[in-house]
Amino acid sequence: MPASRMTGPIFLEKGLGPTIGYREHAMWARPPLMIWSLVAVMAASAANSSVAQAAEIITRGATTAMHRGVYEVALQAGSLAGRNPYTKISIRVTFTRPDGSEATVDAFYDGNETFRARAYCDVPGEWHWSTDSDLESLSGQSGSFRVSPSNLKGKLRRHPADPRQLAYDNGDWFLHLGDTGYRYVVDTETHWKPYIDQAVKIGATKIRVWFARARHDVQVLFANKRQALNLPYWQEIDRRVTYALETYPDLMLGLIPYAEDTDEIRRYALDDKAAPLIARYAQARFSAFPNAYWVVSNDMIILHERSRKQVDRAETDALADREVPYEAIDRIGRDMAAREPWGTLLTNHQSRGSGYAYVDAPWSDIIDLEDLDQVAGRAILKYREMRDQPVILDEDRYECYRPPEHDRYFFRRLMWASLLSGGSATYGGLRTYEPYEVDECQGVAGYIDALDAGLLEDGAHDFQHIHKFFGDTGLTLVRMTPDDDLAGGNPDHWKAMRDDRTIIVYLANPSGSTPQSDDEGATAPSVTLQVPAGHFEGKWFDPSDGTWQVAGAVSDGRHVLTAPAPGDWVLLLQR
Repeated sequence: MPASRMTGPIFLEKGLGPTIGYREHAMWARPPLMIWSLVAVMAASAANSSVAQAAEIITRGATTAMHRGVYEVALQAGSLAGRNPYTKISIRVTFTRPDGSEATVDAFYDGNETFRARAYCDVPGEWHWSTDSDLESLSGQSGSFRVSPSNLKGKLRRHPADPRQLAYDNGDWFLHLGDTGYRYVVDTETHWKPYIDQAVKIGATKIRVWFARARHDVQVLFANKRQALNLPYWQEIDRRVTYALETYPDLMLGLIPYAEDTDEIRRYALDDKAAPLIARYAQARFSAFPNAYWVVSNDMIILHERSRKQVDRAETDALADREVPYEAIDRIGRDMAAREPWGTLLTNHQSRGSGYAYVDAPWSDIIDLEDLDQVAGRAILKYREMRDQPVILDEDRYECYRPPEHDRYFFRRLMWASLLSGGSATYGGLRTYEPYEVDECQGVAGYIDALDAGLLEDGAHDFQHIHKFFGDTGLTLVRMTPDDDLAGGNPDHWKAMRDDRTIIVYLANPSGSTPQSDDEGATAPSVTLQVPAGHFEGKWFDPSDGTWQVAGAVSDGRHVLTAPAPGDWVLLLQR
């Protein structure tokens, strides 16, 4: 690490007393672990929507619910008349908003002859509900409740002013900084709570979560030879999704119901009666949750000519057991979209390097990618031009799988490059697709705990500073346009984004030309900018410690600007 870049604040390493700033940390056996003073502020902000009212985000047994929260109706059957409550009883609940518009949902069975129906309270005012069922005791019931104003931000949406960006339902821009916590809701993962708590502390705003106990097998979701559902397992999923919602209501969960179960997805396409039950029940149970959006499956190889041409052949051969027909995922997506009552976003995630096969699918709301070494944002830029939708690079390297040599720099570079390409990215630390084992780099565990155990290095340390950049400036990336040509046209070194009043440039300053092994450069980087007409004030932002330095003023014409010190930097120019 360049020793000359020591302009940042002094941090305290947890349990080790005073330490120096990040740029000197190579002298430590492990990188210093901060007390996260800034992150604590960010985490409080992430939860400030309603921490004081957290227990009320899901309203049960009361007549007043929170705007952008959840209202739950409990329906007691008395008797099931010997019928299978998962497959042989239909209960539809219609929620009527104050303006007369309606949303009709499936009620889900929750044991003890009780069904529940959930509403996402997207409009304040007086709501009404009524039931329709082929079980006489549950048909014709009705009630009402009032939705009161709240400061909850609500569901994830495409931004109303820029469909390539994401927003909360209240209109606030959503800064996507993803983390991979596949097994967060799996009942055998006992460190799930430290995991989610510490993910928020480091600055994650979205977690990838699947329902599978075994990586390629979602059969734990079923019971009684696929004739019923494993209710205790679903209830544990519910408990953990609820914990995330009530504790960190601004944190999003990308829920992956079919995980990597190739056989189950194939069965769906073959009209198996049980396979659709997973999606139907999952939507009935979780679609009303403001912190949830849907990812149909994970890491599938889509047998579709257009996408197969993009697949790395060696990777495909190794993953041949993950091949599913294009039509299978498309059918699940269409069915889920047709059923979706609350506009919950929907996408799919396929194998590394294979792109996204559902760009043109009407049901798809997000372009979701898996690739490798996308530190120049090329894949995001490519897909950004195909459709006006958010593009998320949801997998690249992990600290514990295909690791980079310099984790902190690699993931910092990946995040900034992705954002300034007009998309966003997701971090991978532990191998959360495998069960937890003590002193192994796998399973669900807290990031900070894994650092203390020496299992992770420091790949997510600088997410806090991305929050600080946007918090300090009040900027968002809404209506901003990627423009790498503005900074020389070499995105491996310079990433640029602009609008009429603002230019943001990330100077990656890599030490070489191989992303996996690159470190930050040992000399101060420069960038040549063709500045448009007007007067711009410039500031340098250190993405490794969140500090600012004055860059001076520039006006229209060609300018060479040099960063204050070695390493990577962000340049901000504003009129």
